[in-house]
Amino acid sequence: MSKNGSIKEDIFTVFLKLNLNIMEKELSLHLSEVVLEQSFDVTEENDSQNKRVLMLDMYGMEQNSNVEVIVENVLTKSNNDHQRRLLKIIERLEKGIIIYQALGFRPRDVKQLKNAVKGKDINLYFVQINEDMIPLINKLNSETHKLRIYKNLNTLNTIANPIKLLKDISVIKPIQGNMKLRRDRTDRNLSNPLEANNYLLDQLEAHIPYFFPFQRRKNLENRYLSFGFGKSGVSLLISIEDMRHRAYVKLTFREFSPSIYYRIKEREDKARQIIGEELKFLDEKHTIAYRFKPCEDVRETVDRLVNVAEKFILTFSNQVLYGEDRLGMPEELEYSLN
Repeated sequence: MSKNGSIKEDIFTVFLKLNLNIMEKELSLHLSEVVLEQSFDVTEENDSQNKRVLMLDMYGMEQNSNVEVIVENVLTKSNNDHQRRLLKIIERLEKGIIIYQALGFRPRDVKQLKNAVKGKDINLYFVQINEDMIPLINKLNSETHKLRIYKNLNTLNTIANPIKLLKDISVIKPIQGNMKLRRDRTDRNLSNPLEANNYLLDQLEAHIPYFFPFQRRKNLENRYLSFGFGKSGVSLLISIEDMRHRAYVKLTFREFSPSIYYRIKEREDKARQIIGEELKFLDEKHTIAYRFKPCEDVRETVDRLVNVAEKFILTFSNQVLYGEDRLGMPEELEYSLN
């Protein structure tokens, strides 16, 4: 979702997720189970060898009609990239609601999308984003410490009407599906790796919501969860249990980022003092790793992983994101590498 270090669309999307009442009121919908960057299969029929997946900006369900809801956000006018994405989604979607939110819509894009949903049980909402939101989003993106943005999202609530449904060009008709709410999340089979990863991500999001990558639902099928850390080639990896039966939190540096690794390594002793003696600097892999034996109870392992992951984020974010210590980070004194 981010580009060149910018997370403007992330900011807008997370803001809407936290304030679903804005969309519900303006669009007369009852939204639930909304997640960010849910995978959506757009593989062509009879082409299983070339599987193609799109990451949806927002995904959930509408409780009155029991259909899935797909939201596409763009902080510009409609454009060719998003048009292609939406056409692929419409082609594969059997029934549901698509909400396209942008600063404005090119007439040819509106016409093409409306033609694409003809004869299908798909409602298409064209929603205009209030341009007054953009300066506030830009300010959060460029002037606020990345770990402080979440706490300051409420500044966007100063805009009285952040979005507006364009009823005259939208396609809204009665539809009814059979999508059901997911089972109680407390009733999980944590021996299933996918369920365990879902639980891990739930806990990361609940306890560290200010780290925006934890807001996204993707790559849950692997043995580890991978999150971009705001710089090209820097990733945070978290695993409940790897092939060697170890749980871990790792920060990896690739491409043009090893110099960041070595700047952090200069303060290795301080980092180990903050995070724990298990912390290792692996020069040959440009990796900072904290590994331990998983507990018998997956929940206990996850609790420890969440604790260590937060220490990684608080301890290393200044160096990774800014290359220097920068004021305004949560718990900046306790986790400073100075």
